[in-house]
Amino acid sequence: MTQEPVVTQQTAARSVWGVVRFVYPFVVVALIWETALRLGWVQSVSLPAPSQIAAEFWRLAVTQGVLWEHFSASFYRLAVGYFLAVGIGVTVGALLSLSPLLRGLFEPVLSLLVSVPTIAWLPVLLITMGLGDRTVITTVFLGGFFAITYNTMRGIEMVPRNQILAAREMGVNGAHLFFAVLLPGSLVSLITGLRLGIGYAWRALVGGEMLAAMIEWGIGKMVFQARFFNNVSIMFVGILLIGLSGYLLDRTFLRWLEMATVERWGMVRRR
Repeated sequence: MTQEPVVTQQTAARSVWGVVRFVYPFVVVALIWETALRLGWVQSVSLPAPSQIAAEFWRLAVTQGVLWEHFSASFYRLAVGYFLAVGIGVTVGALLSLSPLLRGLFEPVLSLLVSVPTIAWLPVLLITMGLGDRTVITTVFLGGFFAITYNTMRGIEMVPRNQILAAREMGVNGAHLFFAVLLPGSLVSLITGLRLGIGYAWRALVGGEMLAAMIEWGIGKMVFQARFFNNVSIMFVGILLIGLSGYLLDRTFLRWLEMATVERWGMVRRR
């Protein structure tokens, strides 16, 4: 009975320390940045102080409330494009790894397209798909698809052959073999692909929103439009929100998946 409060306190202390450890470097940088501008060590007309960025964030998020309109529009496009990339990427990666014929035909194409920056697809998509949401969502999809597909394929290929043979000896075949042996065995590589994919998807989202003229809301659109008013504070608000959102997605969804699977099964060392 006395053990549970102690464990709870230790967990709370670790959580607080984790937050402090994350926030501390940013506070130090912000203080140095603010001090340098206030004391005139750095002469810059266009570079805003952290206090100005914080005031701009308050105006956009609380006073006007438009920041959440931009964020919700961006998050919708990210969610649709990224989950399409996960579903299709895992399926294609599995098919390529399990079929020597398909792998021989399409692996060179995949290896070629992996190295093409997503932003390079944007002019083609703008011409073929228009200037609206479809183009941005497709850009997000392409940003995540290739990394997820490639890592899924490589992960399944690295599953030890003796595990597959042992499963088949016990009568495990087909879809059961895939979900019981191949998919769990490839999760270390697959989670790496998911992590890379969400980072690439965020970059593709912002680039797509900047160039798709028909959309009205989005973090990328907000940052791009701020240049017309030379408002660098809004640009920094958008940049920081993008970075923080990507970090939180990684530390919640992907970190939870990692702890619930590969760390729990002993496939990687606990962090």
